[in-house]
Amino acid sequence: MNAEVVVEVGGAASLSMRQIEAVAHRRAQVRVSGAARKRVQAMREAAETATASSEETVYGLNTGFGSNFRDRVTDLTSLQRNLIRSHCTGVGPLAPAEVVRATMLMRAASLARGCSIVRPEVIDKLVELLNKDIVPAVPRFGSVSASGDLAPLSHIAAVLMGEGRVMVDGAAMPTGDFLSKAEARGAPAFEPIVLQMKEGLALNNGCQYANAWTALAASKMQRLIEAAALTTALSVQATRGMGRPFRADLHALRPHPGAQTVARWVYALLEDYSFQDIPGREKAAYDGRIQDPYNLRCAAQILGPCLDLIQRAQTTVEIEANSVTDNPIDLNTAPENYDPDLITSGGHFHGMPLAVEAYGLLQAAGIMARLTNMRCARIVDKNRNSGLGPQVRGAAPEDEAGKNAYAIRSGLMILEYTTAGLCNQIWGLASPSHLMSLSTDSGQEDHVSMAANVAIRADEAADRLAEALAIEMAFALQAGEVRRREPNAWGDKRAIEVGKYMQAALNKIEQEFSPVVEDRELSWDVMKLAEAVLSGEIVDSVREAFARH
Repeated sequence: MNAEVVVEVGGAASLSMRQIEAVAHRRAQVRVSGAARKRVQAMREAAETATASSEETVYGLNTGFGSNFRDRVTDLTSLQRNLIRSHCTGVGPLAPAEVVRATMLMRAASLARGCSIVRPEVIDKLVELLNKDIVPAVPRFGSVSASGDLAPLSHIAAVLMGEGRVMVDGAAMPTGDFLSKAEARGAPAFEPIVLQMKEGLALNNGCQYANAWTALAASKMQRLIEAAALTTALSVQATRGMGRPFRADLHALRPHPGAQTVARWVYALLEDYSFQDIPGREKAAYDGRIQDPYNLRCAAQILGPCLDLIQRAQTTVEIEANSVTDNPIDLNTAPENYDPDLITSGGHFHGMPLAVEAYGLLQAAGIMARLTNMRCARIVDKNRNSGLGPQVRGAAPEDEAGKNAYAIRSGLMILEYTTAGLCNQIWGLASPSHLMSLSTDSGQEDHVSMAANVAIRADEAADRLAEALAIEMAFALQAGEVRRREPNAWGDKRAIEVGKYMQAALNKIEQEFSPVVEDRELSWDVMKLAEAVLSGEIVDSVREAFARH
């Protein structure tokens, strides 16, 4: 945990994508704004005073929940405790710790805005668990993301109460056992709190769980769209394509922002490459082609909308992270002249804004996966790979019997199959769940968003896309090795200059994946390279080219 970096919630503070990711991955501490604590305390006291002296029923404060909203309740502590207990209904494998941490951060931020009628202690407890890295165990599935992510958020709230389970070495340990073991060591982990009026409902209404998945998926996809621009440049170079389709003056004539940005990235990455900007007729004289196939020539037009979708998702994540999303919401702006009638039931817990953007990430992943698969299919084809030979093996030497020595080797052949499988897997993940609403709670909650389901699959799709892009990078590395080994093989008519950024990227790729000379197992090298792709490590080796746009 990096104690030097502090993310503040409440007051004038606003969460950014970078801060969400930093807290999720334990790179930052969290604190509550002093001004926020004062406002939260004042509004809570005003709400308690106003509702105690009123005979009116106020949803969530002195009534039951959901379809039980007509029932007035006086035992408010039991009401909140039972709400959390009964809503701990998630199933399946545990959500990753970074997802749970991001969820807790954004829930604290929402409550710290002072419109949720909770005591400051509730926010403090969430922040305490974050800073101590005590992570509630949250089963992954079971949310419909309206009314919020009820089950996942309840699993988090249960731990605040000293109930539920926490993650210990990747497994779920009952919170009571966890606290007992800590106490036996003489170092109490934390002091549970007793939830009071409205606080259970404030903790489990909202879509922070869906937003956490979306935020982390969007962060991955931002790195992967840059990696896709890099693989585009690598494949242009590997297959002797042209850089002219990425000229800024060309894209100024159809100025879609995403396409312009991707084109600038690719064009900068191709600096010093022999065919970066030569006329088509000169290129045609070299290999007979006047145009590249769409997977190269239209890459900016294909990847540009993907970048737009990713940036839209990031914008929505930040809006959501800095919003009040529980129900009901206190619309009083100051404790003076407090009016309980301004405690308003609305629909800010509905996750459709997130579902739409998480699905945009799935669309982007599906488009990007097919593009990289198409290039891999081309580069293993000796008839279309500009002299790289079958399966990117170069010219075929003869063995002692005068036969093709490569006949007993498959080289990178099956990695192309792997990209097809990954592409199909991503397409399978791209079910539009947000279009498939199912009514819940006796029809009271009759349109739900399924945002968490969409976002969970978007995150998985990003992981599979990283593997596909890693394979394309491996092909580019192999192509470079063949060109280096056999500079005049397969009819090359001139020396080809490799771009300086391309060489830097290839050098970095080779640290994770060695060129294939003899057949070997490739899975582990690909997965190692995919980790470097997903972390941004490969793109960072040529970050200067991206910064220049």
